[in-house]
Amino acid sequence: MQSHPRTGLFFTSVFAVTIASPLMAGESSEALRLEEAETFHLNALPPDFFVWDDEPRYLDPKDSTLDRFNSWVIQRRRYHSRQIEALGLGLDRTLSGETYIDQSNDTYLRIGAYNQYTEDGRMGFEPEIRFRLDLPTVEEKFRLIVESDSDDLAPLSEQEQRGTLTPAEQDEAGFTSGALRWLNPISEKWDASADIGARLRFPPQIFMRARTWSDWQLADWRLRVDQRIFWYNHEGWISRSWLGFHHDLGEHWDFRAASEARWVHRNRGFELAQIFRFQRYYGSRRFVRYRIGALGETFNTWRKTEYFSDFLYRKRLHDTWLYGEIIPSMRFRRAEDFKPEASLTFRIEMFFSSSGSLN
Repeated sequence: MQSHPRTGLFFTSVFAVTIASPLMAGESSEALRLEEAETFHLNALPPDFFVWDDEPRYLDPKDSTLDRFNSWVIQRRRYHSRQIEALGLGLDRTLSGETYIDQSNDTYLRIGAYNQYTEDGRMGFEPEIRFRLDLPTVEEKFRLIVESDSDDLAPLSEQEQRGTLTPAEQDEAGFTSGALRWLNPISEKWDASADIGARLRFPPQIFMRARTWSDWQLADWRLRVDQRIFWYNHEGWISRSWLGFHHDLGEHWDFRAASEARWVHRNRGFELAQIFRFQRYYGSRRFVRYRIGALGETFNTWRKTEYFSDFLYRKRLHDTWLYGEIIPSMRFRRAEDFKPEASLTFRIEMFFSSSGSLN
């Protein structure tokens, strides 16, 4: 005997209603109890609970002293950055005679401080100020550049370890200079620049600089060649030859082996450096670098003068203008019988420019 489809549908509906009715009744009872409880609590509140007596219903949050100080620093930095950018653009516009300039301007001011600890217990807090005034003139191939940290006359050992030496260990060769720079590509592979300028001190010292560089792709390696020649009327000729091989190690790490020779005409010899570097960027906020290097010279006879190793951790602390660094380093100098000399440097830098950089 076969049952009719409509009969089965009827019994199914009756069964569903029978099961669901107690559940729906329970939910309705629960909602009713909650509504009664809320009504009871509202009625139990005193009448003045709903009166604010003309006082604000919601109080504005109060900033702490630290918050106000941080806000003041950010506002002052923005204000001075706009002034520095306006200074560069204004001078550039005046010298070039143009009312509108669509040129990148690399003018910046860097203010920083570092504290270095050495293994003999010495420590010291030192301020740092560096600036660069970059002025492209009416001719696109010429630029007027004023910079405070030119290191053309510094020994190669100081140039390679800048940032890990104390002021007492650094040669007083850094100076402020102004130069007119001419930029011109020699070919599709080679670029060149030439400077003529003076050291901005009394008495002024005239100098000329020439540079040519090129990048080459050799299978998985990148080759960069950089040749510079300087002439100072008091120091004579100086030449720097730099050769670097780059290789990407995976997605983030980069390896570079660099060889450099610096000819010093006054000493009739070369300063030599061989440095190996591993570095990695962690997005746009952190940067790490490991280096080991050897330095030598040929002034009297060929000899090794120093070995060094350092690690740099650089982090963007705020936006693109506040950076911090930690640099532990180790040096082995001939002047100290190659005894290990350890140091730890902490540095903080603030950029006043259109943008900063992890480098």
